[in-house]
Amino acid sequence: MREKAKSLYEICCLAYRQVGMFFPIVVGMFTIIFFTSLLDAGIPQQLPIAVVDMDNTSTTASLQRKLATFQSTKIVANYSNVTEAREAMQQCDIYGYLVFPDGFTEKLLSGRQPGISYYFNTAIFTGGVLAQKDLMTIASLGKAAVGHATLQAKGLTEEQIMGVLQPYKVQAHMTGNPWSNYNIYISAMIVPGVMYLLLTLLLCYYMPKIGRAVQNAFMMGLFVFVFQFYLYVILGLPHEGSWWSIMLISLLLVGSGMGFGLFIFALVPSRRMSMSICSLWGIMSFSMSGAAFPVDLMHPLLQGLSYLFPLRHYFMTYQMTVLHGYPIGYSWLHISALILFCALPLLIYPRLKYQVRTFIYTD
Repeated sequence: MREKAKSLYEICCLAYRQVGMFFPIVVGMFTIIFFTSLLDAGIPQQLPIAVVDMDNTSTTASLQRKLATFQSTKIVANYSNVTEAREAMQQCDIYGYLVFPDGFTEKLLSGRQPGISYYFNTAIFTGGVLAQKDLMTIASLGKAAVGHATLQAKGLTEEQIMGVLQPYKVQAHMTGNPWSNYNIYISAMIVPGVMYLLLTLLLCYYMPKIGRAVQNAFMMGLFVFVFQFYLYVILGLPHEGSWWSIMLISLLLVGSGMGFGLFIFALVPSRRMSMSICSLWGIMSFSMSGAAFPVDLMHPLLQGLSYLFPLRHYFMTYQMTVLHGYPIGYSWLHISALILFCALPLLIYPRLKYQVRTFIYTD
């Protein structure tokens, strides 16, 4: 009976080791494939919108056809009144709708400035803003079309008409990410951030078995490099930075995660507490990195605290070197900060050494 129990115990230990070994691999691959496939279109397209046409004229029908040609949105419904459209937007069936009031064309041609309204849902911010962009554009095109017809009736040439309607040309230049590709911007921050979070958690979980802790943490950190290769080689996404700079900032992110995890464990030698602190710090990093909301517009106190998050320095360096193609020396401040995070365990090395030698599992 004792031998059977011992054999069962050894089988459980072996299974536990295998799960611990394959956990970083499974989670790392899932994270990479999930986020890159989720944003594989680059930018949301064909967002559902609706039109409320209470005028029903050839002018409003022409504007609807122009709106239907836009790539970001797609007209999925035509409602007879505003109430139906509002209820559809509240139920998240559409992201916005355009309203042509009764008598719109008549007032437009007579120069009585009719009102045209559009509504968009900013509760779903990205979808609402993209829908608002197309709705605002079609509203401006309606005004230009009437002006074009009026000037043409007065006998002006096409060149003279364009000089009146568009006295100057606007040239928009999007730098860093001119393709508006969410995979380049969002995935490049979220995936390394998730790897960083899991790296610190694995490090604290397996401590004080320093060899096993570093092995699992390094395996998770390895997927940061796998992700960069998958993003820029397999998917072929464009970038302005050199490969050595991409590898360098990835290495510094992995090193800063390991340094931060060891530092926290040395300060709080409790598996539960150290993992909780790393979880909190990792989750806050996504907000404090500045990818979702500019750090410069945050409260001054939060601006100062942002320097305590390694993911913030990684994201700033990534913007400068990879998106904009600047030499890595331009981000020397953030590179220095990442190096300091890597060296954090050295500041309390005697305490870390003591905790590794005397740690007792109390969780």
